[in-house]
Amino acid sequence: MKTKTKSQKGFTLIELTVAIVVSAIVVLAAGIVIVIGQTSWNQTWKKVNLQRDASYAMLRMTRSIQAATSAEKSSDGRVLYIPKQSNPNITFSYVADTNNLQCQIGGEQPQTIINGEVTNLQFIMDPNKPNTVGIDLSLKKDVAQAHFVSTVMMRNYGG
Repeated sequence: MKTKTKSQKGFTLIELTVAIVVSAIVVLAAGIVIVIGQTSWNQTWKKVNLQRDASYAMLRMTRSIQAATSAEKSSDGRVLYIPKQSNPNITFSYVADTNNLQCQIGGEQPQTIINGEVTNLQFIMDPNKPNTVGIDLSLKKDVAQAHFVSTVMMRNYGG
């Protein structure tokens, strides 16, 4: 006499273990991709912000120099003084101990244009070209770096 056995439904312990291990590997791989993507995004965002800050500073300095009739720099090249006839004088200065770029208009308190990211700022004035001012600006934040160099001509040069 033959006995009928019930057919078993479900998974064996080995099948469950293999499924859990495969799922864990897939989740771990997805997590690694997300973490790497987020890290890359953060680094790129820092670079973009640093370049934006440098671009803004260069724009402010360029516009002030272009509107100037004359300019003077300090002996170390870290301060640019722009005397104005009808408007208040403007002074741009690199404060090395705080790594700030500051702008002072007239007798007002200095405004910080870039806070703690400036590694170098040099104003260059060629005696053969008295109506031009060179600007060499370097910034760094964490691993992100930006370096801008420009030569600006004073449109209203009075020499």
